[in-house]
Amino acid sequence: MKTFWKWLVGVVTAIVAALFIFRKNKKSPSKDSPPKNPITEVVVEQINDDLEEEVSKVKSAVEGSSAAEDLAKLGDLRSRS
Repeated sequence: MKTFWKWLVGVVTAIVAALFIFRKNKKSPSKDSPPKNPITEVVVEQINDDLEEEVSKVKSAVEGSSAAEDLAKLGDLRSRS
């Protein structure tokens, strides 16, 4: 009876290993990047430029002599627009 259980465990292990190997060999769908779109590139550049501009404004406001007032002014301008 002990050999039966050893045989059964061996067969089950072999089946699980075979399934694992075959699943590993299947190629997953390629995840290529979408085609380039010139409009998207322009929009991304504009967003990055706006971000850099806003960061430089905040950086100069923080480094100024009255940081609290400068940051408050920036916040007011932002809330009005």
